[in-house]
Amino acid sequence: MLGTPSRPLEEALLQSIGTMLLSVGGVREAHLPQCFAVDIMERPAQVLVVVIESDASPENVMDEVLLGLTAVLPDDIHLDVWSMDPQHSLLASVQATKCRLM
Repeated sequence: MLGTPSRPLEEALLQSIGTMLLSVGGVREAHLPQCFAVDIMERPAQVLVVVIESDASPENVMDEVLLGLTAVLPDDIHLDVWSMDPQHSLLASVQATKCRLM
């Protein structure tokens, strides 16, 4: 299940994450919806969904994103990150949450 976070991250942190993502080549768009997978997750959590350009190397883009997150996230915040292809069947559901960062 995907939706709008019940307790979103602070606006300044969202802006820092968005700015960092703008500096990573190959990122087409990024969203930060709340996700809950029944029988898989204990509780809902925000997940950073990174849509990667079709011609970019997903491994290289994700390496840069993860490195960038270590620089902007406080030690007490952890985000799971999902890479997603622009043609992925879940992208429309992610976009419908209106949690776009960039």
